[in-house]
Amino acid sequence: LEAKLAEFEQTESAIVFPTGYAANVGTLATLISADDTVFCDRLNHASLVDGCRMSGARLRVYRHDQLDILERELKKSRADSPKWIVTDGVFSMDGVVAPLPELCDLAERFGAFVIVDEAHGTGVLGENGRGATELTGTEDRVAGRIGTLSKAVGCLGGFVAGSTTLIDVLRNSARPQMFSTALPPAMCAAACRSLEIIRSEPQRKETLHRLAELL
Repeated sequence: LEAKLAEFEQTESAIVFPTGYAANVGTLATLISADDTVFCDRLNHASLVDGCRMSGARLRVYRHDQLDILERELKKSRADSPKWIVTDGVFSMDGVVAPLPELCDLAERFGAFVIVDEAHGTGVLGENGRGATELTGTEDRVAGRIGTLSKAVGCLGGFVAGSTTLIDVLRNSARPQMFSTALPPAMCAAACRSLEIIRSEPQRKETLHRLAELL
């Protein structure tokens, strides 16, 4: 399943977590340290907020519709402190796509890392269904992409896709992955099949968008 996810996401590697919540909390708490500064969108999912808090880093809240405030906070942050911008790709309560190009511009300007939760974009957005980063052309500009298998994939579990180095760090240090029960083989097989369906039957995604417009 991890190999299939890496292939689907067009990344070097991927790692599976027992849930999407565990993927968010485990990834953020592992990568971000107490000496860092993390910028968390006001409308981020609770699992992202919890992961940011559990990291112990200096937490700054911003709004994706007021990026001037984020820019000001980035300017004020210590130059020698690692900085992280954490955002949903699609905000679950209103369906708005995050301004990822602008966030990546700010990250590159101030030396920050961008982490995107694609829970509500995987299988739904982008030509190949890889989510908001594919839709906005920012896949290669973010440090890591987190996803879930329980939404459009229709199964269970969470995952992170990114560089081999990133995945190796998580595999050896992310406690919610290391010390939790692995997904059942049947669930992994079902998820593998779902990824194939997402790629081979794009009409399902097109139907979803038509229904969303109708609603």
